[in-house]
Amino acid sequence: MRAAGGGPRHDDTAAYLAALRREFPTFGIVADPERPIWMAVRGDDLFIRATDGHVLRQRLLEIANR
Repeated sequence: MRAAGGGPRHDDTAAYLAALRREFPTFGIVADPERPIWMAVRGDDLFIRATDGHVLRQRLLEIANR
């Protein structure tokens, strides 16, 4: 997910973000790969923060018992 300059490529981030949203439709998922922060929220009681999309997906899978 890194561009030649070392930063994340927008198209890769957008594609992975879209895939996460399809896989976990009950969560609101946002990303700021420049910082890097990936977050998922569901309702008022569940908030997950991760450093990249892969870590976020792993945490979501754990919560979903998959």
